[in-house]
Amino acid sequence: MKSFLIRAMKALHEPRKAVLKLLSNFKVKLIVVYLLLGIMCFFWLMPFYVAIVTSLKTHRETYTTNVLQPPSQVYIGAWIEAWKRVSIPFFNSILVSIVSTVACVLIGALGGYYLARFRFRGAEQLFFLIAIAAFIPYQVLLIPMTMLLASLGLFGTHLGLILAYIMLFSPWAALISSAFFLAIPKDFEEAAFVDGASPLQTFFKVVLPIALPGILSTTIIIFMNVWNEFFFAVSLITNPALRTIQPEIANLRGTTTVAWNTLMAGSIIGTLPPTIICLMLGRYFIRGLLAGTLKG
Repeated sequence: MKSFLIRAMKALHEPRKAVLKLLSNFKVKLIVVYLLLGIMCFFWLMPFYVAIVTSLKTHRETYTTNVLQPPSQVYIGAWIEAWKRVSIPFFNSILVSIVSTVACVLIGALGGYYLARFRFRGAEQLFFLIAIAAFIPYQVLLIPMTMLLASLGLFGTHLGLILAYIMLFSPWAALISSAFFLAIPKDFEEAAFVDGASPLQTFFKVVLPIALPGILSTTIIIFMNVWNEFFFAVSLITNPALRTIQPEIANLRGTTTVAWNTLMAGSIIGTLPPTIICLMLGRYFIRGLLAGTLKG
């Protein structure tokens, strides 16, 4: 009887030990994951720290102190000088990026919806051509784009640059948004068609509100690509008064010596709009990506 009770007590304690061992292993793995994430965040944030610290130093101090060393005294002259030089290009970029993004997302959403919902002869070939247009190196398109804009009288203008970005990024928007439309059940559209709605009415009043997280994700991706684009911006705009911010930041380097403090201040100013948009719409961005990847 006594041996039976001992075996019974051991049997009761064995599941508890197994659970405690499992929890212990889980805690160790969790600590390792957080440690790795902390190290990755440290290296990811280090360039931002260097940029901020350097922007607050004097020109002489940037050459005489270590890049990781904080400034002996906060100096905002570099920020004032950088803003004087990039303020006009900053607002030029705001104009070009907003107009280009709205046009690309609208065209891409319509094209993506058509690809996702309507089946016709040659649909797969059309999708393949759009994919090629989206992933072809856009440097190849510079000379044809320059010739096209020059023939239209739009070379060196904001409208010409916007048109170039629309042709460049609309295929991206179509491919990205089509994945989100595929995740939406067709029942909503069929109900709208039964009520007498046209395809465009169904798209704008039924499908688009449901796909809003995906559309916002597409908007963020296209806006960041347009805002950070350098090659077309420096090639298609020759007038300094119409120049966007990315080429102007490159001009902050100086002539004889590199003004690192001014360059870093201008670089931080150039990252503000995409950063603000990601902070404001980040949750929609993640939700939209999940909606597009968890179909079915």
